[in-house]
Amino acid sequence: MIQIFEKDKLTHISIENDLVRAVILPEIGGKMIEFKNKTTGTQFLLEPQNESGRYEPASFGDEFDKYDTSGFDECFPTLETSEYSSLNNSKKHYDIMLPDHGELWSRSWNYQIINDEILLSINGVKFDYHFEKKISVQKNRLIIEYILKNRFSENLSYLWSAHPLLKVTPGSEIILPVNGKEQMFLNWASDEKIGKFGDHLKWPYLSQVDKKINYAEVQPQSLGQAVKCFTSPVEHGYAGYYDNKLDEALFFEFDPQENPYVGVWLCYGGWPVEAARKHFTVAIEPCNGRPDSLKEAVLRGECSEVEAGAEKKWTIQISLWKGKPEIPLR
Repeated sequence: MIQIFEKDKLTHISIENDLVRAVILPEIGGKMIEFKNKTTGTQFLLEPQNESGRYEPASFGDEFDKYDTSGFDECFPTLETSEYSSLNNSKKHYDIMLPDHGELWSRSWNYQIINDEILLSINGVKFDYHFEKKISVQKNRLIIEYILKNRFSENLSYLWSAHPLLKVTPGSEIILPVNGKEQMFLNWASDEKIGKFGDHLKWPYLSQVDKKINYAEVQPQSLGQAVKCFTSPVEHGYAGYYDNKLDEALFFEFDPQENPYVGVWLCYGGWPVEAARKHFTVAIEPCNGRPDSLKEAVLRGECSEVEAGAEKKWTIQISLWKGKPEIPLR
């Protein structure tokens, strides 16, 4: 069932079945603000962290941390502010700066309801592309199908990352498709004792100094740290969060050929750095490349490219469970 309704002067679109419910704000970057297990009533997405507690429209190029910093946004074609650079033409200087968290979160999307699906779409600003996501529900799963159409005259290099900020409980478990021997690429840490950009750290004891902290276990907000890191290319397309107090889980499923990395944002009172109000959340982010800067990703050859006039498709599924499911998930 799909419903369209107005609340706080914003259009809301809900999609649900007997097991799950999601709510999307097309005018606020196509953001998903609710993903709920209807059987238990548990809402897995973080609510607004700004002082007003409201969703407020941003303008293109605004800084992400000045707004609600909540829910599930799309980051494209970069995650952090970055100069544009091309895999296909690395020597060309484009003199194009891409904004913080990309072009999509700060703008209003178009929407259509087609049968039992929500179709959201938006066009590019700095480049001529068309970005779509089609949302449907099936049993305990939300299915998001993406299409990127490149209308630009050149190949388009890009990063895409899911950006779901989760409501979390200390002591809960972060589940990644890594075996403990693989190393995480460190993008940023609020505490320099953990490491610096480009360091490779073993999961889950990331810190180069304090090996007692198990980062696969959600830490208390009082830890005062924030870390962004990435897996190496993964063989298995899953990642999840298990709340052991609620005995409930959320899992992402994806094709590792399409999105071979998982970004992990651990925020335990360590960000925003300059703000008095620190956040407490985890983001588990299937993505097509690393690190957060498109320019750096191009230099490393760790991003994607869509040819001029062509399109790319990919899909993620988000499932909710009572108990901790066995892997593979079905």
